[in-house]
Amino acid sequence: MDKKEQKGNIVVVVICVVLYMAAFIIQTRGISGLSPILAQAQVVISIIMTMFGKKKGMITGVTLNAITTLMAFLRALRSAKTGDFSVSDLAGAAVAFITIGIVLLIYFYVSRSDKMTAELQESYQEAIEKNRIIEEQDESLKYMAYYDKLTGMPNRENFMEQLEKHIKDTGDCVMIYVDMDDFRRINDNYGHAIGDDLLKRYSEKIKNYCGDNAFAAKIGGDEFGIILGSGMTNEAIYQYAAGISGIFSEPINIGGNVYTVAASYGVASFPENAMTADDLFRCAETAMFNAKESGKNQLCFYTMQG
Repeated sequence: MDKKEQKGNIVVVVICVVLYMAAFIIQTRGISGLSPILAQAQVVISIIMTMFGKKKGMITGVTLNAITTLMAFLRALRSAKTGDFSVSDLAGAAVAFITIGIVLLIYFYVSRSDKMTAELQESYQEAIEKNRIIEEQDESLKYMAYYDKLTGMPNRENFMEQLEKHIKDTGDCVMIYVDMDDFRRINDNYGHAIGDDLLKRYSEKIKNYCGDNAFAAKIGGDEFGIILGSGMTNEAIYQYAAGISGIFSEPINIGGNVYTVAASYGVASFPENAMTADDLFRCAETAMFNAKESGKNQLCFYTMQG
């Protein structure tokens, strides 16, 4: 319960106390015919006090009705001693006493209802939190399934889906298969930490180079795949690959040491060289192997003889 609600409940209790005491004072005046009505009013006031004031209202209601019971009982005793006994005094005491029971019963159910509501709200919040965690886990699993952990680039699975989509949407597609030459030498001579750093640096350069005009992915340990738009001539493809070659020819400084690598490139086109995305991938890979066999650090287009 927030402070604003607590303050509002206290105000309700105070108003109820004032009304209850007013009814009590009027009753003590002995105004004929009003006592039953005022007694019922006190019952209603006590109920309202308990429902809105919660524990404070219950304690206040019980206290007021206990005092009323005691006062009515004492009046009945005094009347009996003076020979002026009135059943209305005992009736007033009985009503106040019964009201105490009503107040306690209402408080019990109100408290139980509030507890159940709080438990439901807690369960609801827990369900929301669990759902959020599951969604985050799903996003994390999805990311792990479609992106390379080291570089953050799309992985091979992601690349193949994009390749199939591009073929389906455009019916014309070019793939460049990039494989860094002798990269194992970097890992063997300088350690995997240097190799990983180089891969991250080159991946970032390739992503920046391709931008929104091409889709680039890390499809292997030191291999990249690039999907170019449709309608490109062989000369345009060659110029594009030359730009990527320029990325690898740029030396990279890591810890004061300068590293340079080269890469081989294979190009295949859809539908000229393949009928499916898988075929296109294999054709580009074959062209890349031909480039390596031809001396590395060069580009080869796929041919049926290759």
